[in-house]
Amino acid sequence: HRDKKRDKEKIKEKEKTKEKERDRDKEKERNWDRDKEKERERDKERNRDKDKEKDQEREKEWHKDRVRDKDRDRDRDKDREKNKEKEKEKEKDREEVDQNKEKDDVTKEGEKDREKIKDKEGDKDRGEKEKDKEKEKDEKKEKKEREREKERDDKKKKEKRSRTPPRSYSSSRRSRSSSR
Repeated sequence: HRDKKRDKEKIKEKEKTKEKERDRDKEKERNWDRDKEKERERDKERNRDKDKEKDQEREKEWHKDRVRDKDRDRDRDKDREKNKEKEKEKEKDREEVDQNKEKDDVTKEGEKDREKIKDKEGDKDRGEKEKDKEKEKDEKKEKKEREREKERDDKKKKEKRSRTPPRSYSSSRRSRSSSR
């Protein structure tokens, strides 16, 4: 009878130890799962941080590109302006050369006219000759000046005309059809 009792106790002891071991294993498994979950969370956080850094880097690059593009456009505009200025200077120089030529031509013509007048009017006294010469000279100068102003005005009109963009074909057809 005692043996039976002892055997029962032993069996109970064994079951208890088995139970404890099972509990320990379960606890270990829970801990392991918890650690794994924590590790996953840390990884996610790390990845989020990396993504943020990448986004910031991309943003910086985009901004740099944009600034570079703006600088390039500004430089291009400056170059265009410089070229326009150079063209204007060249045009002014050409006009100046033309005006100087005209002045030289006028003075040469004046000298020729003076010589002709001297030949023709050898009889007139000098006072009258000088007055006539001056009158003719003044008249020719005025005439040349008027011609030059007219040419300048014509050039300006041409420039203005060339600056206005040509009307499109369809709009000119529209206006013609509406006027009919």
